Amino acid sequence: MFQRTPRLVLALAFALSATVSPISAGGDHWPIDRAHSRVSFVVTKWGFVEVEGRFLDFSGVVAYNTTRPEVSHIEWTVRIVTVDTGETKRDQSLRAQEYFDAARFPEMRFVSERVKAAGVNELDVVGTLTIKGVSKPLTVRVVYGERHVVQAEGTFDMFKTSFTINRYDFGVVGGRVLGPAISKEVKITLVAAARQPDR
Repeated sequence: MFQRTPRLVLALAFALSATVSPISAGGDHWPIDRAHSRVSFVVTKWGFVEVEGRFLDFSGVVAYNTTRPEVSHIEWTVRIVTVDTGETKRDQSLRAQEYFDAARFPEMRFVSERVKAAGVNELDVVGTLTIKGVSKPLTVRVVYGERHVVQAEGTFDMFKTSFTINRYDFGVVGGRVLGPAISKEVKITLVAAARQPDR
C-alpha cells in the first residue's frame, strides 16, 4: 500500500519494465496474506466526523530483496465490492456509479515501478495507482517491519505505509448533496504481511 505525491495517494500505473520483469529481478515473490494484512481508509464528513472504512478482499505479491531493494517489486489488487464502513446503506452508495462504480470498475490496483532505500528499514516505492479506470503516479514511504518466523505458521515479511490521495483525482466524487460533505482527501493505510510460499 506508501506516502503523498504531488498529485497523490499510495501509487497503485502499473508499468512493468520492458526488458526485465521486476518480480523475477526481485527474487521470490511472496503472496500477501490477507488474514494478517489490511487495507483501510479514513475520510472526514461535515468537516468534523472521521469515518473509517476498509476493503475486505484483496490480493497481491511482494518480491523484496533485502540486499538489493532497488530490484524489489509489489503488486496489490483490491476488490471494490468488499468495501465496509460498518453502515450498509453507505457501503451501497460507495459501490454505486457516483462513487466507485464497482459494476464497471470492480478493482483498484497498485503496481510498483521502482524501489529505493530511504533509511533504516524504510523504502520509497514509486508506482501507479489505478482507481475507477484512472491511473496516477504515486510515491509512498514504506516501513519494513522485518522478517518473522512463526512456528507452524510460516515466515512473514511485514510492510506498512500510509498516504493521502485526492479522491476527485480518480473521479470518486459522489452525489451533489453528500459528495461535498465528505473530504476530498482520503488517508489510506496498507499493512502487508507477505508470507513465504510453502516449499
